[in-house]
Amino acid sequence: MRHSVLPVACALGLALSGACGAQHRVDSLGEVPGVLETPEAIAIWRTEMEGRPGPDRLGTTDIAGFDRRQLLEALMPGVVAEGVHLLGARPWPQRPGHFVALLCVGDSIEHGAPRYEQDCDTSVSQAILGVLRIEDGRPHAVATLALDDDAGLPRLDWSAGDAPQAVDPENPDPVPQRWESFDLAPYTLRHGAAAFGLRAGWSEGYAGGGAFFSALYLFDLQGDALVPVFATQMSMYRDLAGDWNEDGTRQHHIDEWARIVIVQPKTRHGYHDLLVRERGARGGGVVYAWSPEARRYAPASPPRTR
Repeated sequence: MRHSVLPVACALGLALSGACGAQHRVDSLGEVPGVLETPEAIAIWRTEMEGRPGPDRLGTTDIAGFDRRQLLEALMPGVVAEGVHLLGARPWPQRPGHFVALLCVGDSIEHGAPRYEQDCDTSVSQAILGVLRIEDGRPHAVATLALDDDAGLPRLDWSAGDAPQAVDPENPDPVPQRWESFDLAPYTLRHGAAAFGLRAGWSEGYAGGGAFFSALYLFDLQGDALVPVFATQMSMYRDLAGDWNEDGTRQHHIDEWARIVIVQPKTRHGYHDLLVRERGARGGGVVYAWSPEARRYAPASPPRTR
């Protein structure tokens, strides 16, 4: 038997600074996929529980058709190939002729060819983000940015709850647990100039279950510099095993929520406002506006109700 509970605030259509989402209780693990509502939670179930291969979200399979050695040299001249943990690239549709790329390097891999992962584990890898274009038939870096503590990554606000156990809500590490995918939706923040997104993730396991979290970071290409200008949590999926049933199955408590980011028509200081809203909500959300002082987005107002 399935039991779904929608938090009262969400049922009333209110937009809170914290996430709403849905809560479910099912009598066995086999019932979990039938109650999941967000595409993010469904994708996690398919890859983590059903073992289905996930999509190539960073372009690691064909690296946008580039020669691997040339792409490495464009992103990090002199890099040792044996230390490459991940190399991915994808065309940037909003900027024809440009590509986004991610290189993750760490300790050299001994006894064999380099390993190429599907995401970038920041605990063992240094990540280099880049924008490239083709010149004389070869990739050349327009801008690169080392995604480390000095990159100026916006700190996520975990004060409303739902923080991974590894994150200190009072002093969160600016670098996420891993980089997972490019987000190349048309984030046109300035007139005629699109930004692009990089999705990050955290995961944790429990004695009976686990949780997955994701966030979006937006990067603005300003001349020959990549500038991180916005970050927000995007989804959470948590599965907590509950009481045992008489037939040997176990109840499960599921929490899930997901958000979307919408570029708004209104501009301030030359940048469009951003609205962060619960996926599927008919109204509400939190508006973010450009802050000239901080040179990035900041909350512009209290949460909106419909």
